[in-house]
Amino acid sequence: MEKTAVQRLAEVLRLLVWIVFLLNLLCLLLVPGFAGLVAERELGSMLVYLREELPNYTAHTLGHVLMFCLISFWAVWMNWHSALLTVFFWLCGGCTASILWQAKRVLDTILEGNPFQRKNAKALHQAAVCCWVISGAALARLVWGFAYYRSIAPLFTYNALFIPAFLMGGLLFQVMSALFRQAAELKEDQDLTI
Repeated sequence: MEKTAVQRLAEVLRLLVWIVFLLNLLCLLLVPGFAGLVAERELGSMLVYLREELPNYTAHTLGHVLMFCLISFWAVWMNWHSALLTVFFWLCGGCTASILWQAKRVLDTILEGNPFQRKNAKALHQAAVCCWVISGAALARLVWGFAYYRSIAPLFTYNALFIPAFLMGGLLFQVMSALFRQAAELKEDQDLTI
């Protein structure tokens, strides 16, 4: 059976989802290192130490960054600010990985030629919940930023953008979930009447 244009597009999109999913998992491993760089200058000085003390065979920047990320897995928990940042990024990254996995599940059913299934409605609902978790975490971090910095500066960060973007994304996924559920019910009714 020849693939439709939608199925060909779904194949390309599925490949892109896989690539982004794998990169997301890689980024989750690097989170403590970059959270340490952002949160504390003391942890940032570790990178300078690595650059000066490591042998020449690791004299390239990528090696220093990877070594720093490995060392930061334990060092990041010594400071509450970097630990909080790590937990926030892991929570958002985990939810993003889940959203991508749910997208892959929906694309799999499109490639099968049978997209109107209840499991797609469930996958889209789970993606909506993950969007709302990210939005809630960003809101909590924004409120914490207002209290900690005692200024409106946190309003001009990516956290402020995460709140409405992921809230609307969650609403969109929820609407699509309801549409897929209704289409699956209509398809089941139609299959029973034939």
